Amino acid sequence: MVFAHVTIAQPPAAPQPGDPPAYVPTLTFDVASVRETQQPQDSPSWQMGLTSALHSSEFQANGITPKVLVQAAYGFGAYEVSGAPDWFESSFWAVEAKCDHSVDEQLAKLTDDQARLEKQHMMQALLAERFHLKVHWETKQANVYALTIAKGGSKLQADKVEAPDPSIPNSMPPETRGANIQAHGVPQGRELTATHITAKGIAALLSAMIRGNVEDRTGLADRYNFTLRYTYQSSDPESYPSIFTAVREQLGLQLERTRGSIDVLVIDHMDRPTAN
Repeated sequence: MVFAHVTIAQPPAAPQPGDPPAYVPTLTFDVASVRETQQPQDSPSWQMGLTSALHSSEFQANGITPKVLVQAAYGFGAYEVSGAPDWFESSFWAVEAKCDHSVDEQLAKLTDDQARLEKQHMMQALLAERFHLKVHWETKQANVYALTIAKGGSKLQADKVEAPDPSIPNSMPPETRGANIQAHGVPQGRELTATHITAKGIAALLSAMIRGNVEDRTGLADRYNFTLRYTYQSSDPESYPSIFTAVREQLGLQLERTRGSIDVLVIDHMDRPTAN
């Protein structure tokens, strides 16, 4: 099972005239543990976990590939990663990192955008230290998938949440919550449940699932809840449908091939870390 507070981010945009000074993140984790685990994704018992709330210094991951760790550091957005080592998507890792309580107090005072930058900076510093990661951004024209509303309309269920209870300490308003995602393997394929996720977040999630670039062109503005039952490859008539069919039939959305300009995160150097 996976429990994730997903943050969506894009490559840094060029500053425009009149823009206020950009926020500069500086925080790093105080302590961190990184170790490789055995987690074959073709197993019926496949499971993964990721917890990284914006306004908390804690980061926990289990059964996560280096690709997902890089996405946690640079954003789960519609961009491509190139130059990755051969173990980038085939090895699995457990990571635990945290800071002193004073850092949590500092993060609590930041805006969502500022806290997002800090958490990503913390992950970038961790990857640079333990994986010796070095990257740079480029742009190119490439094939992409456009996420649009299928014929018959969207089947997504809008997330109706109550306002925070003022009598509950640290009650979090709905707009500051991250998307929660749970996924696990079953005999018929995989089941993924998402709550409080935007259409842009769905596009980013699908990008990781199909290993392609997905752009949100749905025009949907709410946050949504859904369960997706799918399989990647199976000839068993009892298995779930392909991910493309499942997205169309279960979510009322469709993925269409097109051309577009995409950002590319180029990995210049990345080492397999040694044991703690």
